[in-house]
Amino acid sequence: MKEEYKQTKRKKPIYIYIYETLHNEIGKGMYSTAEFLPSEKELCERFDVERNTVRKALKLLVDDGMIIRVPGCGTKIVTQEEKSQESKQAEDIGHCILLTTQEDYLHNADGEYFHLKLIKSFENVFSNLGYNLIVKYIEKETDLKNTILQTSPSAIIFDSYHQSACYQEAIRAGIPCISVNHYTPLMTSLVSNNFDGAYQVVKMLTEAGHERIALITGKRNYQTTVERLGGIQKLYMQNGIPIKEKYIFTGNWQFNSGVEIGEKILAFPKEERPTAVFAFNDDMAFGCLSCFEKHGIAVPEDISIVGFDKTERYQSIFGPITTVDVNIDALVEYACWYLSGRISNTAPMTRVKIDIDVTIVDNGTVKRPNTSVPE
Repeated sequence: MKEEYKQTKRKKPIYIYIYETLHNEIGKGMYSTAEFLPSEKELCERFDVERNTVRKALKLLVDDGMIIRVPGCGTKIVTQEEKSQESKQAEDIGHCILLTTQEDYLHNADGEYFHLKLIKSFENVFSNLGYNLIVKYIEKETDLKNTILQTSPSAIIFDSYHQSACYQEAIRAGIPCISVNHYTPLMTSLVSNNFDGAYQVVKMLTEAGHERIALITGKRNYQTTVERLGGIQKLYMQNGIPIKEKYIFTGNWQFNSGVEIGEKILAFPKEERPTAVFAFNDDMAFGCLSCFEKHGIAVPEDISIVGFDKTERYQSIFGPITTVDVNIDALVEYACWYLSGRISNTAPMTRVKIDIDVTIVDNGTVKRPNTSVPE
């Protein structure tokens, strides 16, 4: 197989070659529809490529409707019955809501849980209103344009950041739309009050006596990260607290990055080690908590932890942590109310930013600092 590709590699990208190979094999019935395709690892070994290359090929097969990605299980070939069901849903054209994402959360088992929870909440509300929710990973405006042509959505929800060209494409199409989790001046935007939430967290920690607070941010160029850092900076400036870069760590929103940063926090000398951790989402907070438990560091006796978003992904394993409730229900209800009004032409198109109030949920993982932190 590798030799065969070497003879054709100048003609096409390897992921196209892998896509065409698997496409032909599925078409010829080389795989049973009751089976899963070989794992990504096996396909990487077969074609001698990196995992990202295999994933690009598999995405094309997903787009063709030939396979579906099953989180935690693998890649399953779509049966004729499943294809018929998709066709039936497509007949309901013009009565669906398109929710676009910045990452393929539904097919990424390690994806940030907040977005999965948000998608599920939108699905429940719109189902009760008689709409199908179609979730699509959109990279560029041409992807959105093609999806609009295929589905004729009644409205579009943009989940988090998208390129301006994507917003403009939806506006050109004359489709009611709204942005959630990201502010854009091009349309009405619903965002949790990240600034105030972060301000209230560090206020709580400083009032509890914490002076060395480790911050685990999300990706630093994200609007969410910038807003939460802004709330922290305001509190620090008001109290004359210097911002120490050595206590700021950049995560990627996922559990594993919390684990890695937890190790870095524990590497500080005892007299410099942070007495509290504020992670910008619960996934990273639980990752950090996992690291501390592994090393025998008790929370909150030895170190306090606060998260953000109020998600329950790891709660059954570690128990609840103090966090910020971003009020997903209010965000979803407002978005649905606004879009319903736009669809029925009973509400005007607006371009305003609406901050959804957030609250701290105290689950007991914050207490006054322990001056005798274990080595």
